[in-house]
Amino acid sequence: MGVIEDWEFPWMRPVLRTEPMSESELVRQQGGWVFAGSIANSILGFAFWALAAHLFTSTAVGTAGALVSLSSLATSIGILGLDNGLVRFAARVDRPRALMWQVLLVGGVLSAIVGLALSTTVLHLSNDAEADKAFAVLVALSVALTTSQTCFQITDGSILAARKSEYLAYRAVAYGLVKIALVFALAGAGVVGLFGSYTLPLLAITIVSFFLVQRVWPARNEKGVPTRFRELASLSAGNWIHGLMYSLPSRLGPSILLIFVGASPVAYFFIALQLAEVLNYVPESVSKSLFAHGSIRDYLPSSLTSSMRRLLLAVLVPMVALGVVLAQIGMTIVGGTTYGNHGLALQLFLLATLPKAGIQLYKAQFNVDRRPMALIVMGSALGLSTLAFLVVGLVLRVNPDWLPLAWILGGILALGVGWSLSRRRLPSQPEARPSES
Repeated sequence: MGVIEDWEFPWMRPVLRTEPMSESELVRQQGGWVFAGSIANSILGFAFWALAAHLFTSTAVGTAGALVSLSSLATSIGILGLDNGLVRFAARVDRPRALMWQVLLVGGVLSAIVGLALSTTVLHLSNDAEADKAFAVLVALSVALTTSQTCFQITDGSILAARKSEYLAYRAVAYGLVKIALVFALAGAGVVGLFGSYTLPLLAITIVSFFLVQRVWPARNEKGVPTRFRELASLSAGNWIHGLMYSLPSRLGPSILLIFVGASPVAYFFIALQLAEVLNYVPESVSKSLFAHGSIRDYLPSSLTSSMRRLLLAVLVPMVALGVVLAQIGMTIVGGTTYGNHGLALQLFLLATLPKAGIQLYKAQFNVDRRPMALIVMGSALGLSTLAFLVVGLVLRVNPDWLPLAWILGGILALGVGWSLSRRRLPSQPEARPSES
């Protein structure tokens, strides 16, 4: 007898299978689509920044890269972790689409305000003459990028919660191709052209996504239960602080370097950070899939987490080893010989992905277990320790190529904190439905 999959979402067309998918298969399938989207975004992102390194000056690349990182930081602040709260609750509420629009409104407005404040401050403190001339335009683009990234992440969460992760891959490809086409068109426009070619396509894709999410969520779910917006607050707050602290070094690091060491070193640092980021997509994809799966089941078996941990080790260790060997070649391909001379930065960023893989699995576990304080403690340990190591390096005037060592040390420390917190975990049971409480 066949088995109907996706029974949790009766408004979707069911899939008939002769045997039910195992939990591992479900997680790998959805995680595979998330990873495919991340890989597409990363590969096309590499192409974009490689073209930027050849078509624009290192000063323009450094300034634009710092603003991109700063906008991501503003997104982490303004989104309040509501995208993760949406993943946890979307499948269980009676009006999922209305909940999504509430999250978009709150997150979008707050992110725009934070993006305006941060971009104005950093551009005012920088010593880039070209950026000073285009101050207003760069600030406007920063606000647009921050708001678009926030809405993009929130719609990501709603699509992931519906287990339609293939749409994430389609969006990533569309965004990457459009921004590459635009970087050619705006090659003569300096830092404004570079930053605009990164921002405007995301704004367009985000607007289209507002119509896309209506295909995966109905206006009303008859099997759902009434849920107030504030019910997302506790878990969302934990994810917000965790996400803010987790991303703080990578988002704020290039801006700190821009202020203290100038734009050109930031260009090499930023490109190395972007190249290494592709490996972080592997554990992030698995973590997101585990979180979505556990949210639907209200439980995340330790055997499933252990299985995913072994999978990540089998995939990541060879990839990191290969990347370390080919780091100088990779940097040369992206930006030429000048960038290739800074291969050490890429090697260190690659090594930093290993402890982050374990951190991502702990994040999924703490989310499903509804342990916001554990998320906060682990994320804070990573972000604050990494920034502390970075500041020590700057004070000691360490060669900028060695500064990514702070990411390794901070990751190891945070991984130890996550392990300690997970050991204190009480046996988890499926939570009661709201209607039963």
